[in-house]
This record gives sequence, structure tokens and C-alpha cells, in this order.
Amino acid sequence: MKLKIIDIAHHRNGICGSPFDVILFQDHGDEGSRKVGIVFESTSHVAVLDVSKLAEGDIAFASNSWRGDKYEPHLRKAIALRQRAIEAEMTGDDNLDDLNHEAINERNQTTTPNHDIDIDALLADREQIALIWSIEDVQEVRPDLTDKQAWEVLQQVKSEHDATLGVNWVTLEWAAQDLFGDAPT
Repeated sequence: MKLKIIDIAHHRNGICGSPFDVILFQDHGDEGSRKVGIVFESTSHVAVLDVSKLAEGDIAFASNSWRGDKYEPHLRKAIALRQRAIEAEMTGDDNLDDLNHEAINERNQTTTPNHDIDIDALLADREQIALIWSIEDVQEVRPDLTDKQAWEVLQQVKSEHDATLGVNWVTLEWAAQDLFGDAPT
């Protein structure tokens, strides 16, 4: 799912109502458009509507209704990251930079628009190849590492690349050990 979170607001919903969050986001997936998600605290209580259809007065089921369950995990994660950042800022928590990096990672993972770029075709035009390694690959050999730490491993592997060794599971493991010590048992 390719979403770009634009804004999030928490609503008390009066004195007795069930509080909820409103999330404005750009959906870059197959059903791409600007949408609003209304997320209540209870699981499976999520509504998603297309903003432009709302502006036209369209609130009809099947015309302007999107599967909340499809969007729910991504929207709840964005809410949780925002809340953690707010709490860290209020308490002066030193982990604020880590939270901001985590939010950026989340945005990069779930919000990068798909512009239908054919990487293989671009490289073929240049008579080049590329092999791609991700933080998930690093976490396969070192599941104890955070996304940020796994990214640091990838950066080190790239900066110290040895063409005779290439990049492989072992080089990822060595870089992780070099940066973060032995894996916990």
C-alpha cells in the first residue's frame, strides 16, 4: 500500500462520544486519490472516503466507500508514530530523533508513489545491472536490529563494498557485527 500521510488530528468527540482520529492522506495505489480516514479506538472501526467525492456531495455506499480494513493497519501505525513523537517531545525524550527517523522510514516504506518506473529497462538501456538489498534482508541475519540500525548496516556495506566479496548474507552479518557487536543469543 502506497500512502502519503498529509495530516492527522485527534478528536475527543464531545464528553461522552467515542474519540477518533482523522487522517488526510494521498493514496498512490490502484485506487489513488486523496482520502480521509476516520479511525476509532476500537479495532475494525475505520471509515475511508475520497475527498473529491465528498466535496461533490457524494457519500453513497459503493460510490464513495473504501475498505477500512485494507487501510487500517497503515493508518493506525501512522497514528501510533505521531502519538509517540508527541509524547517524546513533551517529555524531552532523547529518542525523539529515533522516532522521527522511524516515521520517515515508515513514510518511505508506505508512501513512496509508484510511478511505474521499470528499473530493469533503465539499467538495460545503460547496459548495467543492480542487485537490491533491503533492511528486511539485514534483519533476516540480525532480527535484533531496528530499521534504523539495519539501514546503517546497508550504508556501511555500500561504503566498504569489496567487489571480490560482493554483497551477501555474510557481508551483511559482518557489517552488523562491526557496528552493533555480536547478535544476542
